[in-house]
Amino acid sequence: MKEQAIVIKATGKIAVLRICKRPECEGCKVCAFKAGQSTVKVKAKNTVGAKAGDTVIVQAEKDNRLLASFIVYILPVLFAAAGAAVGFLALKNQLWAALCCLGGLVLGFAAVFFLDKLAARSRGFGMEVVEICPPKDVTQNDVTKNSDDQEEKTNGNGL
Repeated sequence: MKEQAIVIKATGKIAVLRICKRPECEGCKVCAFKAGQSTVKVKAKNTVGAKAGDTVIVQAEKDNRLLASFIVYILPVLFAAAGAAVGFLALKNQLWAALCCLGGLVLGFAAVFFLDKLAARSRGFGMEVVEICPPKDVTQNDVTKNSDDQEEKTNGNGL
């Protein structure tokens, strides 16, 4: 996904960007617009040296929703099942099986927490500024043309 954004703040290799919502954003959800919100602020890697006020093109990393869903939902369940199996097979007691299941569930959520921190550190912000858009120049011809158009519209009537 590539999107146009405005740099709000840039410090070193990190930029804070404002992205405006477009109709295509409804199906994507990468920028995480909240209900009723038309803009969102995101952090991105600033490898092109964009400064505050610049209009830039930002690109999101590939979508890893399936892997993320597996880690968040399935991993704790697998740890809980492993804990229940160990508790039941090794200790031959349902109470210990239930306690080991809860312990496995806690370990599963701890694993999700640490995997999230590791992924954030290794892949960065998930978005990167890839291009600075050139500023739109107003040329002298455009100014002259606009003033000529204004004169034609009023046509000496003052309206």
